[in-house]
Amino acid sequence: MEIPEYCGKLEFSVLQFIVALTDEIRQKMEQRKLFYQEQIIRFAKNKINFFFKGFQMKDALLAVYKNEVFNTIMFKIKYLLKEYNILQCV
Repeated sequence: MEIPEYCGKLEFSVLQFIVALTDEIRQKMEQRKLFYQEQIIRFAKNKINFFFKGFQMKDALLAVYKNEVFNTIMFKIKYLLKEYNILQCV
């Protein structure tokens, strides 16, 4: 049994998206294309909204998926924000 069969195709594609977006954000932070925390949040939310545009599901379920994906991504890059000295509005 493979991972897509175990957790389902939707969940597997969401997991792949989370990993890919986290890597993309890390690369952009290394290249100094993203250097404000608000800029990173806006970038992530735009990518998440674009990813979920093609899914046909109820609005409440879609909002839960988007929120969980965003929280997961922000949790994964929290240490990168400190490592790359990302600027933050107070």
